[in-house]
Amino acid sequence: MAIKSDHTPQIHSYLSLRKAVGWIGILLPFVLVLGHLIIFGGDRLLANMSVYYHTGMRDLFVGAICAIALFLFFYRGYDRWDNISANLAGFFALGVAFFPTVEEGPWDWVAQVHFYSAACFLVTLALISIFLFTRGENYPTAMKKKRNLVYRVCGIVMLTALTAIEVFFLFFDGKNSDTRFVLFAETVTLIAFGISWLAKGGTIYPDKPIKNNKMEREENLVKVFTGPEPTALLLMKRLEETGVKSLIKNDSGLGYLGAVPAVIDLYIFEEDMEKARPLIDEINEQQQEEETEE
Repeated sequence: MAIKSDHTPQIHSYLSLRKAVGWIGILLPFVLVLGHLIIFGGDRLLANMSVYYHTGMRDLFVGAICAIALFLFFYRGYDRWDNISANLAGFFALGVAFFPTVEEGPWDWVAQVHFYSAACFLVTLALISIFLFTRGENYPTAMKKKRNLVYRVCGIVMLTALTAIEVFFLFFDGKNSDTRFVLFAETVTLIAFGISWLAKGGTIYPDKPIKNNKMEREENLVKVFTGPEPTALLLMKRLEETGVKSLIKNDSGLGYLGAVPAVIDLYIFEEDMEKARPLIDEINEQQQEEETEE
């Protein structure tokens, strides 16, 4: 049996990237506001986040949105729907970054593109949190159930805040209002988005593989997989469902802000090889098909 090994140094830790995206979402509104007030001498809060494009915080605003878009384009989930939705959200994010809103006055067509891109971007992320992040194995762990609750709550909060913004624009002349309601609602939306991705990145309710000290002392262990962390954990869980114990030897513990190994080694007992062989072959075939499609 040929076990696929992938030591390509270009493989990035999905967990670390997810955490980075989450922190960008949470911190962006606060950094924009404080940077404008403290660094550039602003005298007041602006009406919404998009208007900060016309301040000294422009580069940070555009850079942060582009960073999120870039991650979404290179993000690879577990099936086609994950990839399509991430690419779609990345496309809308670029619309937010490169089609700025007006500083004041009536909206032109560029501002219209910005508004609808922002709405579609955030709605797509909310739907990803509610419907895609919550999918998983048939027998989810206790931590996975808690994360699913976090995903759903965050998605609902995002949709609720976005609906409030739309109602404000339609019925309360939001375009010409001098209140900070939109800025507040956008901040709530981005915090919910960030928390969702922190949970996806293993910061909130992480599933830490349980290390078996007895297995670590055994000599009759066989390495059956070396590859990206998400695939290794998926294989580990599916092996456990079939009654095959497995061990990750180079696991980092999924630190709160630290990176995890680019590749992970998965071991099983030698006597379990025949029982585990069909599942391992299936995972390897799926990886080969994905690489062929790419």
